[in-house]
Amino acid sequence: MQLDEREYTAPSVREVPLGFEAARKQVDRILASDTLRASDVLRRLLIFLANKTFSGEADRLKEYSIGLDALGKPATYDPRSDAAVRLQASRLRQKLEDYYRKEGQLDPIVIELPKGGFKIAWHTTGGDPVSVIPPLPAVAVEAVSETESSQLKKWRGLAIAATIIAAVLGLVTIKALSRPSQTPLVNPATGESTADLEALWSPLISSGHHLIIAFLNPLFVRLQRNGSPDILYRTGGNNSWNDAVSSPEYSILRRSLQNPVATPTFNMVERSNLVSTFVLSQFFGGRRGDISLARSDELSSEQFADSDVILFGALPIDGGSAPLPVRPALIVDKQGIRNLQPLKGEPPVYVDSPDHEPSDGEGLELVSMLPGPSGRTTVVTFASNRKWGVVGGVQALVDPSFTRVLVQKLREPSGKLPPYYQVVFRIKYRDGKLTSASYVTHRVLALTEVSVEAGISR
Repeated sequence: MQLDEREYTAPSVREVPLGFEAARKQVDRILASDTLRASDVLRRLLIFLANKTFSGEADRLKEYSIGLDALGKPATYDPRSDAAVRLQASRLRQKLEDYYRKEGQLDPIVIELPKGGFKIAWHTTGGDPVSVIPPLPAVAVEAVSETESSQLKKWRGLAIAATIIAAVLGLVTIKALSRPSQTPLVNPATGESTADLEALWSPLISSGHHLIIAFLNPLFVRLQRNGSPDILYRTGGNNSWNDAVSSPEYSILRRSLQNPVATPTFNMVERSNLVSTFVLSQFFGGRRGDISLARSDELSSEQFADSDVILFGALPIDGGSAPLPVRPALIVDKQGIRNLQPLKGEPPVYVDSPDHEPSDGEGLELVSMLPGPSGRTTVVTFASNRKWGVVGGVQALVDPSFTRVLVQKLREPSGKLPPYYQVVFRIKYRDGKLTSASYVTHRVLALTEVSVEAGISR
């Protein structure tokens, strides 16, 4: 699904056929300019503010969250005594003006950071600023030329249409269906009771906090070639710009193309994340009515503290600006699932299966039910070395048959389920569809002593 390319009407002037994609490309052009190339701080700030603007969140930005998430300030950062955010925003405004006085004189689009806020604005040269309408999540296929053959355009169009339909159906389901009654439901396909399913997801179903389903938005490198189609590419595991441009693949490709301008772009979402998002939207659509979707790289520490979050990928629990009040017992690494506190007879690593076709095979899945940074919210993560393993994990945890087995393993002698835990299970899938799921192990997580002293409890 590409970003919505609607036309906008600028106040008191002509129509300006300028949408988010055009603005994103202009931001990428500025990021690659000599004006900003030497300032990592201003580049990070522009990327952060642009992403927040395009996602419709800029109006809610606070100096504190910008300091933490864009400038890397510690959790003790106090905007009242430290004017770093305001100073860097002022520097960015000045740099944008410098850019358009020199390198960007002939650019058709002007990017600005108006005073008094943190929302970027853009307009055609000589035009009024374009009003901002939140876009739909961006979806694309990996590493394709922007000039496509007619056959590729046809298939791309079908994929976009299917994604739009899925997203609309998910949103309609969320709005249309009401919360369930307290009577255990029955799966009409199997006749099985979903009481265990409801119990497993109770922390999110009965929560009084907003629910965010966060999908991964991987970094791609855009190579801009004058007079030729741009090239987008990504190498696995490169989620930072520094990693991407220091990789051997980047050097080889850039030399072979005679050193074109390179800029970061985040306009793509993996298909496995889309499927997982849709499955969970369907599941929670009939159980609660306050769900939103977000890019995981744009989530702030404040959102984790104020909202329940489901995240596809591992969450950095130790360290960071807002560490969670528990310590993990299991983590995903390249070998599989590392057991940080092996019990007697347990291996230090639950070894993952060898490489196989991306959508066929098997893999280990780690699901973690965690408290948010403040202890008031719940964070659920699905982590795996296999992209389609994440889909299998999501599908398993909304299946009554598997959740019945899992709840039996998790249930404490008192009959209650532990509030925080991690579960490892093995997923088998074919063509991206779950064929079986089997329990491997689990760990109940306890709050850290510091968290208990701070009054965090369940």
